[in-house]
This record gives sequence, C-alpha cells and structure tokens, in this order.
Amino acid sequence: MDTTKIDELSIQLQSLAGCDATRPFSSNVVLNLREEITSVAQQILGINLPISNHLLDLKNTLFTEIPYRGFYINLTVYGQTIEVIEFVKCQILGANQAGDKGLCHLLHPDIQRVSEKLYRDGSYAEAACNAFIEVNDCVKKLYQTLCLDDTNPPDGQTLMNKVFADKEPVIEAADRSTQTGKDIHMGTRFLFAGAMAALRNPKSHKNIELEKEDCMRRLIFASMLMFKIDKIVEGSENNS
Repeated sequence: MDTTKIDELSIQLQSLAGCDATRPFSSNVVLNLREEITSVAQQILGINLPISNHLLDLKNTLFTEIPYRGFYINLTVYGQTIEVIEFVKCQILGANQAGDKGLCHLLHPDIQRVSEKLYRDGSYAEAACNAFIEVNDCVKKLYQTLCLDDTNPPDGQTLMNKVFADKEPVIEAADRSTQTGKDIHMGTRFLFAGAMAALRNPKSHKNIELEKEDCMRRLIFASMLMFKIDKIVEGSENNS
C-alpha cells in the first residue's frame, strides 16, 4: 500500500480549503485530483470495496463542468471526500498495517531494513527481491572476509555452492565429522543456492506481480536464511 500517495492526496485536498465555489478551476487541477482519487480507490480495492467505490463516486461529482465556463467544485462533495480520505488513512490503513505486525516482527532486522517499508507500501516484488539481495550481500561479505586472496568473488548460486561446498567449504554450517552434521551442511547449501536461483530476483525473467501473502512468505524465508547465517557465525566465533 503506497501511503505516500494517500498523504499527497490529503494535502492536495486540504490546500483547497476555503476555496470559492463560484470561481472555476483549471482542467489540469481537476484532472490531477481525479487521477489521484482514482489511484487511492484502486489501492484500497482489495481491502474495502464499498469505500473504494464510494471514492470513485465522489471523484465523479466533486467537480461540475459548465460548458464554456469551466469546472466548479461541489463543496458538499469536497467535504465528504476529505472525510473519506481521512477515514482511509486512520482506519483502513491503520487496521491493515496493524494486522501485519504479527508477521513483521518475525523478520530479521536486516530484512526489515531493506524490505519492510516496500512491503507496507505494496511494492511486493521489489520487497522480496531486496530481501534475497541482502542475503547474497551478507554471504558475500563473509566470503570476502575469509577469502582475502580472491579478488573476484562469486555471486548468487555459485557463491552459495562454494561457501557451503561439500569439500573444503568456506563456512561449515554444522559439524561435518558426523553424518547428521554433513546432512545439515548439505541441506544448508541447497537452501541458500536454491533461494538464489529461484527467488533472488522475481523480475529477472519476466515482469511478474507478487501477492501480499506470497511476498511475506518470501520475506520470512529470507529472514530464516539470515538468522541461519547469524547462528553459523556465532558458532564459528565461539569455537575459535
């Protein structure tokens, strides 16, 4: 949900306070307001259909066009429009974002930093993409710290397969002296390499749109990988 657009529309409407209903508005002002109201109505379509439809009705009656004279504002509809926009900001968006808090607290701090705002603004594909870019960057920094002689570090799936290699890994995900440890280490490699191949850039092959729930699932998965890295690093430092 792009709250910026809603805030901008609220400011635009408030700027018209005290306007003279007997004076015409330019077509540019009218068209811009209509487009902004339509955009907000579309954003809340899946959250509150009646309010979305009501906004579109208000948009159509906010100005009346009188031939050869211009567009005149309907002050009654203007007041109703402001009330609905404030309701959207305070009630609909507030409740929608409050519902997300139960999941967002599960995210790794670094995933919150790069993805949470995008998620809340409705940029789901970009939020998911940024999350896995952060995972890649985190592992690459570890690799560069541990492999100072390598001036051309690998990236993505290749990076993960090298870092968590079965033989001479850069990082051990578990104690490989036991079969259980070997299985955990191999599974960790598959998790990280698979994430890079399948999820790092959801727009790499075609322009797709992620649903809100699918985005959150990806953010939680990316967070799980980040917490896994934290645990591995912590275990390595304790054993050194």
